[in-house]
Amino acid sequence: MAQAREYTAVITRASLVYALALTMALGWGAQAQSGRIDFPAADAPFTNAAVVHGTLATRAQCAGTANAVWAQPEGESGECIRYWHAGLNNMTNNRALFFFSGDMLVGNTVFSGYEGQTPARIQATIDAVPARLGVPYVFVARPGTYGSSGEHKQRRRRAEALLMSAALDEIKKRHGLGELVLAGLSGGGHVVASLLGYRSDIVCAVPTSSVSSPKMRMQLRGWTIDATGYSDSYEPMDNLRKEAMHPALRVFVLGDPADRNVPWTVQTALADRLRMIGVQAHVLTAEATDPDRHFILQSALLVGSMCLLDRSTEQIQQRAAQGLKG
Repeated sequence: MAQAREYTAVITRASLVYALALTMALGWGAQAQSGRIDFPAADAPFTNAAVVHGTLATRAQCAGTANAVWAQPEGESGECIRYWHAGLNNMTNNRALFFFSGDMLVGNTVFSGYEGQTPARIQATIDAVPARLGVPYVFVARPGTYGSSGEHKQRRRRAEALLMSAALDEIKKRHGLGELVLAGLSGGGHVVASLLGYRSDIVCAVPTSSVSSPKMRMQLRGWTIDATGYSDSYEPMDNLRKEAMHPALRVFVLGDPADRNVPWTVQTALADRLRMIGVQAHVLTAEATDPDRHFILQSALLVGSMCLLDRSTEQIQQRAAQGLKG
């Protein structure tokens, strides 16, 4: 769990419900913010204020920041996206495993454990992954989190997926990467599901505890807006086209059926939709270790690494049948 918190923090169910109630009552997500704060120094600890208010970076600042790329989708504003990597110098097939973390806040409440984390601690955690899993590894910070510029309050909207796709383009060019394996937890799973509709270089995807359909979760919960405070979250399943995807794409939807944050049907609906259009999609279960049965990280990385290493679907399913935890 200590390593897991390097990527994202676990919020208790009570605090989630409380913060979400405030979000819906006050409409924080939809209100204009007073303005972003200055882009932090490359080695500065991460702050709650940056997540709540967002940060503003220039292209020049980004160029002077280690492990950062300027991502600018066509016709959109650009942002400086931070990333950390390990093992990219030892690639055998020009593939790498990419990970996107979950949401960092609800309303104006940042999850416990985020404030004070540092880039050095993140890098130390990343450095341990290739030795453990045998694959090159990249952690990409979503807008407004872990030093990336942008506004985390704009998550799960179309612009976030476009920014993440543009960032992947830049990281690929910088490191000579080819095919990608993507894994993402919760809101990061929404990023992964969204990118399936944009990219033809994803050979494997592991959306985990994923908000793959914000609209479906809203309907099941009886909400009028998403947990972000917006009602126009991007719907990945409405934008999936097999002809735009990698011909060998495999998707492993991973989660805990007892998840109290994202209903199981919201997670598995993505696999159903992918199968309908002829994509290889499989559902795997794992046991989450937090009270909400939502936080699954190490299992997501394991499945992603096996897929990257061309383990067969049967081998991956057999490993899952032996039991995946955390």
